[in-house]
Amino acid sequence: MRVLVVDDHEFTREGVIRILTDNFSITKIVRAGTYEAAIEQMENGKFDLVILDVNLPGKSGLEVLASVRTSQPSLPILVLSMVPVSQYARRVLQAGATGYMTKSEPAEEFLKAVRAVSRGLRYFSPEVQQEIPDLVDESINRPKHDKLSDREFEILQRMADGKSSKEIAGEFKITVNTVNSYRKRVMTKLHAKSTTDVIKYAYKNKLL
Repeated sequence: MRVLVVDDHEFTREGVIRILTDNFSITKIVRAGTYEAAIEQMENGKFDLVILDVNLPGKSGLEVLASVRTSQPSLPILVLSMVPVSQYARRVLQAGATGYMTKSEPAEEFLKAVRAVSRGLRYFSPEVQQEIPDLVDESINRPKHDKLSDREFEILQRMADGKSSKEIAGEFKITVNTVNSYRKRVMTKLHAKSTTDVIKYAYKNKLL
């Protein structure tokens, strides 16, 4: 099995690699710590599995996911993140991830996840099933923030953190007017009348 591990924390990355090499027949394993490094490795080699962190410096793991899915729609991708399930699990799974689990879950669960996604199956950890049951049972009504684009979701989080439009613009390297347009869209989709309503919504839905 040829594996690409994308994580900017060396300690975590090496721990994942140790578990993989101890439990699977690995013929090739490659490390990457940024979006650019991950895409370069994808362009220069073939992989059977990608282990991907959401939080990367610069472009996020979501952008890695989008790029990989464009060129290799069937490649198994397991997202392994420190971010709480309620924040990103739905988003990464809808973006094309094969599975999602947090780094707080035990190694045994990680092994289950790798085995599942390697066979082309979607993987829902116990934590995901408990926190976001409608990912498994689509008959359950989905929350309002499910309608947000990835960038709108990121703007929602910054709004909930109390950041100004100028601060958000600086972080994403976009204009203040563009940020304000995103803010209006977020408020419209959440049916919020004020930034305070957005903050309350974020806390209520555990998006922080």
